[in-house]
Amino acid sequence: MNNIKTIEKLCKEYTDLSQAEIQEIKIATKSLPAMANLFNADAFIDCPMNDGSGDAIVVSEARPVDHPSSYKRTVVGLVATKENEPAVYRGLNLGVPTKFMKAMTQEHMTVIQTVEPIYHKDRVIGVFIIEQSIQSVQSSKQFHSLDVEDEAESDEESFSGFSDVKNILMNADQGHVADSIEEGLIFVNQDRRVVFRNRSAQTIYKRLGFLSDILGKDYKDVCIAKPPKKDEDTVTIKQDVKLGEFYFTVKTSRVDTEDLSLVVTISDITTSKLQERELVLKSVAFHEMHHRVKNNLQTIAALLRLQRNNMESEDGKKALTDTITRILSIAATHQIMMETDVESIQLLDIVAVVRENILSYYANEDFHLEIECHGGDFSLSSEKASAIALILNELSQNSIKYAFKDRKSGKITVMTMQRRAHDVELIYIDDGIGFDVSRTKGGGMGWTIIRSLVSEKLEGHIAIKSGIEGTKVRIVFPFE
Repeated sequence: MNNIKTIEKLCKEYTDLSQAEIQEIKIATKSLPAMANLFNADAFIDCPMNDGSGDAIVVSEARPVDHPSSYKRTVVGLVATKENEPAVYRGLNLGVPTKFMKAMTQEHMTVIQTVEPIYHKDRVIGVFIIEQSIQSVQSSKQFHSLDVEDEAESDEESFSGFSDVKNILMNADQGHVADSIEEGLIFVNQDRRVVFRNRSAQTIYKRLGFLSDILGKDYKDVCIAKPPKKDEDTVTIKQDVKLGEFYFTVKTSRVDTEDLSLVVTISDITTSKLQERELVLKSVAFHEMHHRVKNNLQTIAALLRLQRNNMESEDGKKALTDTITRILSIAATHQIMMETDVESIQLLDIVAVVRENILSYYANEDFHLEIECHGGDFSLSSEKASAIALILNELSQNSIKYAFKDRKSGKITVMTMQRRAHDVELIYIDDGIGFDVSRTKGGGMGWTIIRSLVSEKLEGHIAIKSGIEGTKVRIVFPFE
């Protein structure tokens, strides 16, 4: 996404680059596609932000044509923090290039970055970034000399040459090595008899009720999980088993050595399994609590709806309608919590439910209301989710009452995006007639509710711009 207008807008809003420096960035952007295809990598230009944080904002990007990108969506307009992308920070602040440094993307993927500063006269105004996934770097011959951590794990462990380790572990003078391992460790010879067990294995079998030592026993008489057969291709079998009141993870690996046929490790996972059971019980109670709260709120809304229908005053009806939508916005968060069985709510779910409530209660044949919602999704606590539901409800009410007054149609846009690692930016836009922003600080129930919720519940801040082309409200708050 290398729209020239987007680059200019981002640079003017988030950096202190001059017009000449912005023009330099625009020129540099033209080379990004070629760089992406040349290196089979994602390519970016980041510029330093003007907020003193030391972070950068992505103003331009390009993806390779013949190679998969590391990203699912665009990152233009997102923040590259100095903690997650140290090579970018070095390039912008020290003016030095960096080759092959690890970084964390905005989508929480580990990548390798090569960074080159962009100068205008004697000032660093941005950086070129060539970015490859860990897997791409490891498979590329030109990077074989790099000390890159292999994050992929393999279950099919090779035990060739294990005899040396076996001898150390089975040596009486070195027995403490095996006994320091928390997992139970068992060696089985070619006759399928147990020829070694460490202290943890002894303890496990004693807890299971075995009266005698398993050493020397036929393994089929003491095994607690099915081992691979000699003629099977499977090298390792990993199984969770329950015996009595105990839970174990048993990993059995077939070995092809002269004196060993199996190596078995046993992990006691009883505590974690009991904790899982407690969580299930907690989830049931959690579900029931939200179900009751939601029903109670909907009952209150229904009673108010009956009262509204029996009123003659139009002002009174409008006031009750506003109250009903506020109550239903809170009920919506409990409905979502009840359906998901988790203690957090997705932001876009809240936005969608509020949208449906607003359309249901305020749209009519004489007025066409359009509400668009798009952006990134984030997990929020129920408290923050309820606050956002109320905020969006109040903003929508204000737009419908005042911004779209005496009009036959109106449009509302809600956007969500991540600017920094732990911050969400919620943007609300209407295409109404605008209003005097100074009035939001002094009074009005709606704006009093909004400012209080942003400050106290979201622990964020709010910025409002309004004019003849409409109103834009930007709310920034931490989501973790």
